[in-house]
Parts: sequence; structure tokens; C-alpha cells
Amino acid sequence: MQECTLLTRCSPTRFLRLCSNLDDGKQQAIHDMQFGGLLAITCKEVRHNLCLWIVQNFDVGSRKLQVSPVHQLEVTAEAVNDLFGLPMHGRILQVTSNPSEHPFGRLRDCEDRLNQLPVGEEFRRAFIWYACATILAPTSRVDGCRNLWHTLHGDEFRNDVNWAQFVVDELVSGIRHFQQSEKAWVLGSLVFLQLFYVIKVRIGSVSVPHTIPSIVAWTDDLIKTRLQAELRDYGSFGHGEVIEDVPNTPTDEEAENSDELWQQYEAAERTMKEQLTIMKRVMRQIHSRRRGGTHASTSNPNAFPSSPSFSPAADHGFQFAYHSTSPLQPRTSAHTPARQSSEDGPNVQGDDGSIADVMPLCAMFVPQTRRSGRTHRLRRAAPSLRSPFVPQPQTRQSALPMDLKDAVAVVFNPDLDPSEELVSMYDTHLTRGNLGCFQGSNWIGNEVMDAYCRFLQHEDCGATKLFLSPYLAEIVTQSQPRALHKETIVKQYERWWYDIDKPYDQVMEVFLPLLTKNHWTILVLDICNLRIQLLDPCGGRKKTHMTSAQQILAKVVLCLLAHKKGVSEYHFETFTFIMPDVPSQRNEHDCGVFVMKFMELWCSGGLSKSIDPAQMYA
Repeated sequence: MQECTLLTRCSPTRFLRLCSNLDDGKQQAIHDMQFGGLLAITCKEVRHNLCLWIVQNFDVGSRKLQVSPVHQLEVTAEAVNDLFGLPMHGRILQVTSNPSEHPFGRLRDCEDRLNQLPVGEEFRRAFIWYACATILAPTSRVDGCRNLWHTLHGDEFRNDVNWAQFVVDELVSGIRHFQQSEKAWVLGSLVFLQLFYVIKVRIGSVSVPHTIPSIVAWTDDLIKTRLQAELRDYGSFGHGEVIEDVPNTPTDEEAENSDELWQQYEAAERTMKEQLTIMKRVMRQIHSRRRGGTHASTSNPNAFPSSPSFSPAADHGFQFAYHSTSPLQPRTSAHTPARQSSEDGPNVQGDDGSIADVMPLCAMFVPQTRRSGRTHRLRRAAPSLRSPFVPQPQTRQSALPMDLKDAVAVVFNPDLDPSEELVSMYDTHLTRGNLGCFQGSNWIGNEVMDAYCRFLQHEDCGATKLFLSPYLAEIVTQSQPRALHKETIVKQYERWWYDIDKPYDQVMEVFLPLLTKNHWTILVLDICNLRIQLLDPCGGRKKTHMTSAQQILAKVVLCLLAHKKGVSEYHFETFTFIMPDVPSQRNEHDCGVFVMKFMELWCSGGLSKSIDPAQMYA
């Protein structure tokens, strides 16, 4: 495949060099025409690699840049006005081919005229044409657009043009011409296009100074640093944080409602922080007690051991429910003095004066008896993490049951050690840092996807499905095999298959998750029906052909499967390719979760159970 190139006449260096030689009076005239924002441009280079990616991912029909599967940026006259300050009100300029009495000259001749002409109508028209020829609407011609020159110097021309809309129209027309033809020239303002992208798509690792206007901060060095950071972190463009347009200023009523909502949010946030602090304190105390150990007293065989070191009453605001084996006590009213004895355990008094019964820690211990033998203590069972990767503890009763919220607090607690191993099963291990990909806007990593594939493989009772490691796709893609011989494939890639204790004769479906540019998809090879299905949770346009990388992966998998089954090789040409309709993700980072659900529920060309995206995001 021939590499696509891009050529342009957009030259901010030439434009800024001319403007720097103009005197103060002429620069003030430029500001009066509302073209002064162009003088604030500080970048002089056009990044061809970025502009080529933008042009290839630009939809000329909707005039939107497809940044990611779920994020689009619309190029509008308001965007041009925000960056360059050009007028966005007035008539639409109609470029005609009628010649004027002003002869058309070269671009260098126009530069000499601008330096020599006094401030006046002729200077203004010449400057507008020069700005369009260099940065606002350049063409493939060396000396700019001849028809635009005659239009601006016509007798009927009035400078009441919507120049921002003119820049957008010329840019979209140039991108359409580039996409539909085989020529490498891109017409239009590419300097606007690259500034629009770096401002709207933010990279967190790059610090951008706050300036007015915003284009002043974007020098060539800053743009270079920002693009290098994006390529280093993600491997390609289109993976930063998309900044949405700021909404209009709210009305007084909306502002008042927003203040009230903000106060409610802050109050809820404070409450959550207090509860989390209490939970952390209790967990630390339990942990320290389990490490230190407490022995029952032998002086009184019928007495419970006391525990002054752990008292929930010391934690003000402790509102968790406690279970006690003592009979239910009547509720004490606010006017009745609270009764407390050493047998009932400590009580917690709230801010309103109410008394809550709290189970003492000694109730968690089995009392000693007069029977001979060792004394035993009832220890708290391990918390039950509701995860398919963690074997659930088989206990009849848990002393301190932990629900899903508590499990999330343990797994995603930033104060705990990220290297602590939380999952160990099926020859794989996951740490707290690995499971952190389920939190926020993170992408599912290869480690988690590999562990889930192993889990599904061992839980497949029918032995008709074969789940492959995502590392297999990564290794094959990186190695780029040229000759797909059976001996070479078996030697290089067989070790990336899971060791299973089931025969391969009954395998009818093979699942291979693919991670391409931080987006998860899955190839399903239906051996029985001779078809290859691509499940893509981002939706969009259906593909009719596999990419070259996907074809190589499918051939490798078919070769290895035939080797494992001990049958003749499968011929890739006999398989048909389809993209079934599957539920779509609502953001750009949940593709991995959807792929995991597809692997779990996909069977014989469809989902065995329906997936409701609304419930997944609930």
C-alpha cells in the first residue's frame, strides 16, 4: 500500500514575516478590520503528520472531526472566530471570475505593495487577499487565487463578509477535493486545523499556559512537545481528552439552582469522606488486632474476654449495624436515662441524644467451656470480593459481611499498596494496580483481559469454546510474519495457547480479543459454519472486508487449531466475514468491558442473553 502524502501552500512563516515589517499604523488598520487575531499566531510550522491524520478522519458531510469512536469535533465559524477573531457575521462571499481593473500579480509583488501602500482601501483589500493566500484559504497555486483577487478589487465589493464562514467553507472544500482525488494538495487553512486540534484535544502530561488569546501559548516548541507526548503515550493521534464547547452563560434562576445543587454536592461529598475515614480507621484497627492477637482470659471460664483496645464508641459518628447474640433491648427514648452495663457492652450516643446499642467485640468470640481441650476463637472470614477472578469463600456465616461497596473501597483504595496481589487463579496473578483499570475512564489492560479469558476457558463446561490470550494477537502483530508455514507458526506461537485439560475435537468457536489503538474488538472464528465474525462495541459503519492484520491473525489461529485437533489445515478462503450487530458502548473507554461480556454470552452467531447498555452504566 502506497503511503499517503500531503502538500500545502499554507505558510504562516511568510505571513508573520510580512506583518512584523509593517508599521504601527498599518497594524492598527489590520485590527480595525477584525483581522488582528492573525497577528497573535506564534506557530510557524505546519505539522504534516497531524494534518494528514485530521484530513483522513474528517467527515466533510457533517463537517466534523472523528477524534474517537464516541467523540466528534465540529468545525464551525464560531471555532474560527474563537481562534483568529475573524468576523462571523455578514454575507457569504461569492468568488467570481469577473476581471477587475487591478492587474493580478505574484505573491512577492503583493508583499512589496503592502510595504509601500499607505493605509487606505487599497491596502485593506490587498492585505485580505494576502492573508487568504498564505494562511486562511491557500490554494495549490504559487501566487494564490486569481478569482479572489478580482473579487476583492471589484467595484461592488464591500467588506461586510462573514470571513470565519469563508475559512470553514474553503477548508471543507479542500478536504473533500483531497479525499475524492488522487492529488496530494490540500487546500484551506491547515494552520487553523492543527491549532483547533491541539486546543480541543488535551494531553494531561503537557502543561499549557493560560493566555488571551489562547493561540499565543501554542508555539512551535509547545506543539511539538504535545504531539510527541501523545504519540509516546498512545501510539497515534486521537486519544486525548476532548474538551467540549463551553455552554452559554446561565440565567439568574439557573445560576441560583446550580449554586444549590453545588451545595448539595459538597455536603454529600463531605459525608462520603467522613464515612470513608471511619471505614479506614476500623479496618486498620481490625488489621492491627489480627496481627497482634488476643488470648482469652482463663481466670473465669464462663466470662467473655474484654477488649479495651478496640471500642467503636471511641469513633464518633460510627453508624454501622452491629449484630449481637443478646436479646433485643427496648429502644430508649430521649427522656429516659440510658442503661449500660458491662454485660451489654458500650453504647454510642448520637448528636441528638439518642442511644444506639453497639455489639461489643467480645461477642465475636466463642466463650470458653469447662470441656477439656484447646480453646478456639471465631475469626472473621475473608471479605467476599464479587469478582469472577476471586474464588468466593465458602462460609456459612461471616462475622463482618462486606457488600459490594466495601469491596470496591478495598480494591480501589488509593491509600493501599497497588502492588498487593488480589487475584491468583488459573496460572495468573492480578494486583490492585491491574484491577484499577475498571475505575474511572481507564482502558482494560492485557493483564485483565488475559485473566478473564483463562477464567472463561476453565468455566466452559461444554468444551466447545476456545478462548485465546490477547498476547497472541499482540505477538503476531508485532512479529509481522511474511511466510505463514505450518512449522513456523507452530514453533513461534503455540506457546501462547493456554494449557487446558480438555480435548480440542469438540471446539467449534474460537475467541481472540484484539487491542488496536486502545480499542478492544474480538474475532470469533465459527468453525462449524465457516465464518469469521468481528464484534466491535463502538458501532459505526459496517466493514465488508478484514484488514491485512486481521487476516494474518485468522490464518495463524486456524493453522494452530488444525494442529491441535490433528486434522488437515483449514483454508482461510472458505470462511466468510461478517460484522454482526452488537450493543454499543457509550464512551471511548468501556470497549474492554463490552468485549468481556461478548465472550461470555456469544454462542452460535448471537448473544445467549440480551445486553442492556443502560443497566451496564447504571
